[in-house]
Amino acid sequence: MDLTTPSVIFSHQSAANVGIQTVRYGRNAIGYIEQGSKLIHLADKYITVQAGELFHLTQGTHYIENSPEDASHPFRQTLFFYTPADLRNDFTPRGKAAEVNTLCALCHNFTDVYTYPAWPVVAEFFDSLRHFIAAQVHLSHPELGHLKLCELVQLLLTQPGCCICRPVFMALSEGPHTLPEVVRENILTNIDLQELAALCGMSLSMFKNEFRRNFHTSPHKWLNEQRLAHARLQLITSQRSVAEIARECRFNNPSHFIKLFRERFGITPAVYRRSYDEK
Repeated sequence: MDLTTPSVIFSHQSAANVGIQTVRYGRNAIGYIEQGSKLIHLADKYITVQAGELFHLTQGTHYIENSPEDASHPFRQTLFFYTPADLRNDFTPRGKAAEVNTLCALCHNFTDVYTYPAWPVVAEFFDSLRHFIAAQVHLSHPELGHLKLCELVQLLLTQPGCCICRPVFMALSEGPHTLPEVVRENILTNIDLQELAALCGMSLSMFKNEFRRNFHTSPHKWLNEQRLAHARLQLITSQRSVAEIARECRFNNPSHFIKLFRERFGITPAVYRRSYDEK
């Protein structure tokens, strides 16, 4: 599933759980689960987002599983897609960015996924959106969708400590090419560390130091971990061969990939795929 639609607002409903799906977001997304639940798979664990909760996902590839409550209550979610440029306007108080980042400085969330329970005014905002989306006026007048995005951001700011504010304002305050954004966009590319550093406007040593500050580990270890996580999920969401998945995840030597996979997950890729198929 490729969600690179130019529309700011995207509403989705599904009546059945079709298992883990691969989704590719062309922009960052703020989402709200109206009904059902969502699993966001990360390496060997997952994050559950329940009905009535907000979540934030960065642009890039994600592995998700949407579950309806039951046959008569389908899964429903609404997503707002945005870039930092979308938030640089008179409606977004830039002075709040530093305040939010300071408040979140001690946050122990080391994943790319942020969640937070919606409070009544936010739940009512998303409830009112259903009529707005049904009218489809935002498709022919995109500025109205952007106004709704700005309204949502303003509402998030009314709740001190709302975790969704952190990734939004980190992107807004640091610009469109922050170190986390650059490395996440290049997890599955052949770009080397020197080139990554250049894209971030840093020397290699500065890049490594800043990388460790953001991700609490070395670039090599983090990239390997992310690529193995992508490989693991590709094994259970696609029919590609182990060698094809290894190449896609930038492990040019399949034997080396199998060795690393076994060290990380305790079994070989082929055995992992077979064990999942037998569940």
